[in-house]
Amino acid sequence: MAAAPAAPTQEASNDNDEAGPVELPVGKTVAKKWKIVEKIGEGVCGAVYLVEDTKTKAVAALKAESNFVATGSVLKLEVQVLKRLAGRKYVAQLIASGKKEKYCYMVMTLFGQSLAKLFKSCEREFTPSTQVRLGLQMLYGLKQLHEVGYIHRDFKPANLAIGKKGKSARVVHLLDFGVSREYIIKVDGKTEIRKPRENTLFRGNTKYCSASACLRGEQGRVDDLWAMVYVLAEMRGPLPWNQIRDKEELGKIKKATPDEKLLAKCPSKMIDITTHLRQLDYFKRPDYGKIYHILDGIMLDLEIKHSDKFDWEKQLNDSQLTKLVKKPSSTPKSPKTADISVKGATDPTVQSEEYEDKPPFTAAEFEKNELGY
Repeated sequence: MAAAPAAPTQEASNDNDEAGPVELPVGKTVAKKWKIVEKIGEGVCGAVYLVEDTKTKAVAALKAESNFVATGSVLKLEVQVLKRLAGRKYVAQLIASGKKEKYCYMVMTLFGQSLAKLFKSCEREFTPSTQVRLGLQMLYGLKQLHEVGYIHRDFKPANLAIGKKGKSARVVHLLDFGVSREYIIKVDGKTEIRKPRENTLFRGNTKYCSASACLRGEQGRVDDLWAMVYVLAEMRGPLPWNQIRDKEELGKIKKATPDEKLLAKCPSKMIDITTHLRQLDYFKRPDYGKIYHILDGIMLDLEIKHSDKFDWEKQLNDSQLTKLVKKPSSTPKSPKTADISVKGATDPTVQSEEYEDKPPFTAAEFEKNELGY
């Protein structure tokens, strides 16, 4: 397994305009290449901007974070994770990263709307057809991350987003790796699973984290998959603990909730997924192939096709789709930004390949164990 990637490199610069706060003004150029077009998001430690390559006019997302964050750099960790994920399909790609006097930044793939917003547009309920296909896509994203030695620890609809063009516009991609943790490490030249800590600090989202995580247990691959199950269950109706906020109480309710109640409105075979997860612990590798075949079997039973429209595609008219998923006004020239787009054109979601009933991945991709753990 490759050694952990290096942190963002320091860029030499005597240009005072290049050194600045996280609040980057529209029109500013970062690293003499990325022009700030608009601010599109904000977090506790930094902000996200739509940027344009000054030469190719291709666009991307730029995250900027202050160098004076008391809790340490979130962006540095994201860069490390994205470097591990480089070249894998349906995953955000790192385009560039660097460090200025007052802030560090990274440039990555620009995506479309988050699953949280798509869910809201459908009045917070999806059909089993949309639910099951999204389940396959979410499982794929988590497996990709787990196969490079990391767990996510903050799996939720807001951290999933559809692509901008082509087939990727019909696939949700896993994002935001700021609280991820490496679970495979090297000790004396050999790789091994990192030993779990006792009574860890909580990381993640209380609504979707596993019962164990709520009670401050160390999170592993199985915990990411429990979060996935909770997201899937919510697609059919509110979670039993929807109004609870206290972490300890949440953990107890999650432990006490029978799988039959959690998945009451879901296809009945989905309970086979939770049955499998209950056989796992921190060290045991989830059987991604088994979970794939459960979801794929539900698709066969319900006669669901990959080419079927998703709920948000069925509900929205062309003008609404244009606002929801924006298409590039020109073809990006840079191969690194081929999957990203700019504001203000027609919808790329509905196109010929949408009607080809081909899954975005194969069963073999779920069955392969790349790390051997």
